[in-house]
Formats: sequence, structure tokens, C-alpha cells
Amino acid sequence: MASIDTDWDVIVVGSGLGGLTAATRMAKTGLRVLVLEQHVFAGGYAHHFLRKVRGTRIVYDFDVALHQTGNLAPGRGIHRMLTDLGVLERIGLNRFDIAYRTRGPAHDHQIPADADAYEALLSDCYPEHASSLRDLFATLRKIDGGGADGLSADAMASMGLTLQQLIEAHVQDERITSILSTLWGYVGLVPSQLSAFSYAMMWCSYHFGGCFYVKGGGQALSDAFVSVIEENRGKVLLNTEVTGILTEGGHIVGVETKKRGSFRAPAVVSNAAAPLTFEHLLDRPELAEVDRKTSEALPLACSIHQAYVGIRGNAAKLGLRDRGAFYSNSYDLDAEWAALERGDYRSQGWMMGNHDLADPGHAPEGRSILHATVMADGRLWSDLDEDDYRERKGDLEAYLVDRLAEAIPDVRDRVEICETGTPHTMNRYSLNPLGSIYGYSFSPTSHSVHRPQPRTSVPGLYLAGAWTFPGAGFTGTMISGHHTAGLVFEDMEGRSAGGADS
Repeated sequence: MASIDTDWDVIVVGSGLGGLTAATRMAKTGLRVLVLEQHVFAGGYAHHFLRKVRGTRIVYDFDVALHQTGNLAPGRGIHRMLTDLGVLERIGLNRFDIAYRTRGPAHDHQIPADADAYEALLSDCYPEHASSLRDLFATLRKIDGGGADGLSADAMASMGLTLQQLIEAHVQDERITSILSTLWGYVGLVPSQLSAFSYAMMWCSYHFGGCFYVKGGGQALSDAFVSVIEENRGKVLLNTEVTGILTEGGHIVGVETKKRGSFRAPAVVSNAAAPLTFEHLLDRPELAEVDRKTSEALPLACSIHQAYVGIRGNAAKLGLRDRGAFYSNSYDLDAEWAALERGDYRSQGWMMGNHDLADPGHAPEGRSILHATVMADGRLWSDLDEDDYRERKGDLEAYLVDRLAEAIPDVRDRVEICETGTPHTMNRYSLNPLGSIYGYSFSPTSHSVHRPQPRTSVPGLYLAGAWTFPGAGFTGTMISGHHTAGLVFEDMEGRSAGGADS
């Protein structure tokens, strides 16, 4: 095992996008940063995994989580941030005119990425609501627009509302509510429970900030961050699990790892789950009692069921012509949530897509990469014995492939690889409690400002990523890391953080 320096300015625990963004900003500003990652790939949910077709040299490269991301149009916050960090120049982007397809009992629309075109589509299809839709879209523009302190009055007003309340203040039509809420799975709560602010910020990132996919996928984005870190005297160590965050006299002094011993630093940024950080990693949990109480009071977000499928043939020509499509059998989304809580995925909506349309040429020649997804309650997978788990996972996989068969009838005859992830899978690779994919839930009382603060009550310990401000998702975690790095600068150097406006 190669030797490595044991003393650093800052140590980052975990290489999700929050940790990588924080590390990149700090490294670019001259701090010596060490990132420690338990997995064999950097990126957290922004990474890929490879699967070889048995008896061949054919290898499928699956993107774990990225379907699309926003706010990368010139002039938008993430575009400015990644430009300033030197990351944007290292990646390529595919931009889409169609954001996604939404299909329900009485609608089937290809949703434009452009907000004006989206409003026009809905107004043309539902002319009796055209005036109300105009008012709603005007409100969304104001939420997106910002104010002198960074948030507009409309954005501030949305913080205590549910998404359903925000929409129904303008439009009372369950079909339109369902259409506008199509992306609720990207934040993990149905409209009656979901923070209007959180959903609106995500929605605006696509429909005002541009709908994109990073060429080469989430792994290409993560690798770009790693390259900048390591070009600026930093280091990203993989297969290095942190087992403890160390303190002396109540202050952070470094970390302990499973295989490489200890590393010293006066500051540690934890990109691990906040409950894991406060309850298991910190050597003296009582030091973070205030933070831990905040964490314990917040509900966990849902998890996910996802099938990653590689098939022979061109999926678009075979019938799956959607990069991302969302299906719902009912406009009663509360009933769908009840189905999620009892594990009845057959009564839930689902999402499926053709990855080749996001990243042409990424699949092996003459083949296609598909995905099918249903949201999940991680509690239902947490205490299964091996036989029960295998049986439930098999049933789930069959169901998800059946969804793909609705677009490609002979898909089962074409499958070469099918890898299905469950909440148990998400927990195993992310160490997130119950396989939560968004940290805490995005309710009106647990989003953004309600989460544990990035500057914890333990001097020298910080959080970055989905479990702190502002929250989950590719955009949210990158903003989080950038913000946290600024706090580290303030505390270490006694000056205001510079850099890009995120």
C-alpha cells in the first residue's frame, strides 16, 4: 500500500458530489485537502458500475442515478459555479428540448424543457385554465428570480406551503396538479406532503435553467471534480472507509480509517449521512448533542427500487422512444403514497427510460441501456432474512421488466444484463439509513433550512451533501458543498469566502 501524507488542512469524509464540490473549492483556494471514500469509485450516487455479459467481452456501463440535471445554462448558478471551479471545461453536456414524458389516466404529454413552451402546451390543452396557469407560471418565475438577499418574496412565502397548496392556490384540477407534480419522485414526497419551495427550486432548475445530461454520465462529472482536486495538491483515496472522526479537547483533530490508520486535520467535512456522522463516527457523540437532536427530529426520505437493464437491439426502434417517462394509473397521489408505505409497488406510478437517448453511444454497439424505477419505503426492506429478501427482489425485478415490456414486447428475450437495486442496496453502498436517497424528507418542516446546519456545534466539524442545507439532488448537493467550503474558509482564515455565486 503506497504511503501518503498523514497531515492535511481539511479531510472530507465521503466523495458524493457535496464532498467533492467542497473539496474542489477548498483545494482551488490553496488548502491541502484529503478526500476519503469507502467505495471503489468516487461520486456517491454520481458514479457508474460495470457489468460484463457472461461468456463475452461485452461490458455495460450503468449510471447509478443521473437522468438529467439543471441550472447549467450560461448565466445560471451551477454553470457559474462549475466554471469557477474549473470543472465545466472538463465535461461535455447534452441539452434537451423535451424534459420528460408524463402519462396518466387522461393525459399523455411530452413536456418541453422551456417554461414558456410548457405553459403554452398546458394552456392549449386545457384552455379553461389558461388564465390560472398564466398566474401560476408567473409565480414560479418569481420564485426562480431571486431577490436582494438571494430569495424572492414568493420563494420565501413558498417555504411553509405544500406543493399541492401552491398549485391549488392557482389551479383546481387534479389532472393539472398531477402533470405539474410529475417529478415528485425526484424529491421523494407526493404533493400533499412535499415542500412547495423544494419542488419549485428543482422544477425551476430544469424549466428555467436548462435540462441537461453530462456526457459520460455522473461518473464523468465526479471524475472531473477529482482531477481538479488532485491537480491542486489534494488527494482522493478510494476503498478507504472512515471509522471515526477524532477530537481532542472538544475540537476536531482528524479521522481514523479501517485500513490506513489515522489522518490529522483541524477540520473535517462529513459528506456521510448526518445520523451516521453524529451517532457513530464522532468519537464523542455528546459533543454534537444539539446537532443530533435536530437530526433525530427529522423524518428520513424514501428510498427506491430500480432496475438497470442491458438489451440487444436499438431500444428506440424497438418501441421505447422516451429518454425519461413517468406513468401514473391514478390522480390520487395520496393513495399512491399509501401503496408505497405498504410496499404495494403494483399500485404505484413508475418511471422508465432509454438511456441511449441521454448519452448516445454509451451502450455497447448494437445494444441499449434501459432503466425502470418505483419509489420505495426503506423500512420494508430493513429486516428481511436472506430467503425473503431474494424472493421479494425477484418479484420486484420481474415487475420492473414487465413495465419495460409495455414499450418493448420482446424485451425479456433481449435482456443480457438485469441488475436491480433495492433500499437494501442503497444502504449497503451509501450507508444512508434505510437506504434513503435524499437524506431527510422534503416536507415543509424538514427541507433546506430545517436540516442540521453545515457548521456543526463541534469546532472543526462540518457537513456537506444531502443531509444539510440546502438538500439532495445533483444540484442541491453541489450547492451544499460549495457553501460549506465557504464556511471552512471563514473559520480557518477569518475572512469572507470568495468564489462563484451559487
